[in-house]
Amino acid sequence: MIAALQQQYALVQSSRKVVLSFIDAQLGHDLNTPMPAFNNQPLRYFLVHNADCYFHWLAYFALKQPAKLISNEDFTNVALIRQLYTRADDIVARFLESFKDKMEVPVEGHHNRAGLVSITPLQLFTHVTTHEFHHKGQIMTMCRMLGHVPPDTDVIRF
Repeated sequence: MIAALQQQYALVQSSRKVVLSFIDAQLGHDLNTPMPAFNNQPLRYFLVHNADCYFHWLAYFALKQPAKLISNEDFTNVALIRQLYTRADDIVARFLESFKDKMEVPVEGHHNRAGLVSITPLQLFTHVTTHEFHHKGQIMTMCRMLGHVPPDTDVIRF
């Protein structure tokens, strides 16, 4: 199962690379432009939020690493955001290695909104990757709203 999840995550990384390369080459200052249709959040907010989701669920919740707050305002360009995702990639690798033989064994912990949560590592992995793709769709919509036509980041590429 772990080999399949590693392959799946490689596809996520590949799609993310296309997104970040496009944003880096095409958006410029629009990376930080507040978007009224998205609660006045800039596009970068969702990129940072996605990475933070990996930290929150995989590092802090499942691996029980000490939580470190991430300030969205600290990541105002693509180079810094790429560094954040390099850290997220490391967390995913550690997570998959740590749970390779127990992907169906529930992990328990406290969630600040839900209280005590019991969830399997497979469910956590599925959550963080689908969460990233959900927001990637919003990010591509934001690009269009800002006047930039995004590349295909999904099926055709795979």
